Amino acid sequence: MNTTEFKTLGDWLNTILEPYNYQVALLAPAGKPGKILRSSREYRLQLINKQQDTSDNLIKNLGEILKKASKDVLNVRFHSISPNSSKFPSYSFDFKGQNFDLVIARGANKGENFETKTVADLARYFKVKNSSPEMVDLVAKLDESNKVFKDREIASVRQRTGSTKKEGIPIENLGAIIGDIVLTDTTKAEWFISLKDANGSTFSSYSGAASLFNTKGDLQPKSPGAEFLNAFGVDLNKVQAGFDTRNKLPSFERPKLPVKREDTAAIKAIFERAWGMNYFYVRRTSNGWQVFWIDRNKLNKLTGNIKIYEIKYPSATSKQITILCGNTEKSYLIELRNSKAGEYPNDTKFKVK
Repeated sequence: MNTTEFKTLGDWLNTILEPYNYQVALLAPAGKPGKILRSSREYRLQLINKQQDTSDNLIKNLGEILKKASKDVLNVRFHSISPNSSKFPSYSFDFKGQNFDLVIARGANKGENFETKTVADLARYFKVKNSSPEMVDLVAKLDESNKVFKDREIASVRQRTGSTKKEGIPIENLGAIIGDIVLTDTTKAEWFISLKDANGSTFSSYSGAASLFNTKGDLQPKSPGAEFLNAFGVDLNKVQAGFDTRNKLPSFERPKLPVKREDTAAIKAIFERAWGMNYFYVRRTSNGWQVFWIDRNKLNKLTGNIKIYEIKYPSATSKQITILCGNTEKSYLIELRNSKAGEYPNDTKFKVK
């Protein structure tokens, strides 16, 4: 099948999805190679009216719709978690020798609603200069945290779209990847805002966790995941022992792995990539907004001289590896866990405490 055929299929999907308040993602009307299962063609299905979550109704009926659509639609299967998503269900099927995966994104969560509302409120503020005290306060703090921004006239406000992958991006350009909101001024310069609601303690993800164990449950000491943990002085023997206990693996002598001391320089480099720079960090609090501009000076404060306070290892009651650390600027919580309800880590989250 070619791109034209994929687009035709997307158009057909829209006709059957519309009664259920769903559509194929506007940014990929012809679908795209599967995010994880690259041999499949993934169509991301999104709500038309995001305030009305009709996902349960679509999940209930889509399987039968696909089975009755054509005798050429084969092997219709429901996945409670899509092979191409960490949290959304999907229906997959085969058609004309190609496997397809329809990922059913659910209703907008509180964070998404908060982001959409903030974009609209900011756009209204810069357009009419007659806005809520909340937006007046936010813009005043943006101005205060960056003197150059203060002198710029904002022409447009939009939500950022596109890839969120940080790999290979210079740290000074990461604001364009991390930002949720893009403000464009009259000189065509773009200003990025990373927006968090009151519960938004997570400020970054990190790759490599999935490499830590093989499918047999053996820790891989030369993997990127192990290298990451070594930087923080984590005892890999205790990590292995914790998962062995959890999975009731037969008692046998595993090779003793060296325990490395925490590496301050490596930790700083890790946190520099986690934070990035050249954007506004904005978080809603119970009494207003926390706002700061991350330039090189601020990044050094956020990432320098980080000390390890405590490391929590997997056990019979927990499959998470937790690192508590911080400096005089911030206290941090790093969590290595499985975001797909599996056993071994596949995800790393950085949080501010």
